[in-house]
Amino acid sequence: MNKTSIILPFYNHWNLTHSRLMELHKFIDEDCEVVLINDASEDMDCEGGAGWWQKNSSRHTIKYKKNKENLGFGGSMNNGAKIASGDVLIFLSNDVLIHVDFVKQINDILSLNSETLVGGRIVYWKAGWNELEYKGKKFVVPYCEGWLLACTREIWDNLGGFDPIYGKYAFEDIDLSTTAISLGYELKGLDNPNLRHVGGATAKYDDHRMNYTISNKEKYIEKWRSEFETLFLGEGQNV
Repeated sequence: MNKTSIILPFYNHWNLTHSRLMELHKFIDEDCEVVLINDASEDMDCEGGAGWWQKNSSRHTIKYKKNKENLGFGGSMNNGAKIASGDVLIFLSNDVLIHVDFVKQINDILSLNSETLVGGRIVYWKAGWNELEYKGKKFVVPYCEGWLLACTREIWDNLGGFDPIYGKYAFEDIDLSTTAISLGYELKGLDNPNLRHVGGATAKYDDHRMNYTISNKEKYIEKWRSEFETLFLGEGQNV
């Protein structure tokens, strides 16, 4: 049986992470380790709370690391993957409400096809940021939403992790999904109603984030422009 690592980064707001750990304890029976990545939090209860779980968790092994500086979503997830020991890696945001054993569902999917990037949900439709145009042709980039992602260690290594060009957040999940597509991997969504992403609990949806996202969209276009036609503009893919 594969060992699973759940990588859970956080920045302040310890109550969110504590709630997720309680839910993992309640619903996840598999042999898991939970890798807590403290993204240079300023709140003192984050350090103490993580230490409490390391000493008192009776179901899952708890690893803990604090970033020297605030790296944001992608950088923290990359750091978590480096110290995780699992054969299967699950990247979980701390604003996802858990009421189901999603680890079993993920392992079942990967046992059928290990060359898969699993997401909490796959966006195949026009959702705003994934609508692009190339040489007068409009198209949609399908992607796994970043609030829950999972794959085998081997696939993660092949994907190369989250690209640091996107900084603290925005477009790293679209970029990772595009990398998976370019390597011939399947995108698969859990679509489980007992997992609910609240969203914006740590990084607020404000003007700063909007501008950051617009900038990262341009970085994504620049990175993948030469492959748009091959990846997204084939027969049946035009929007």
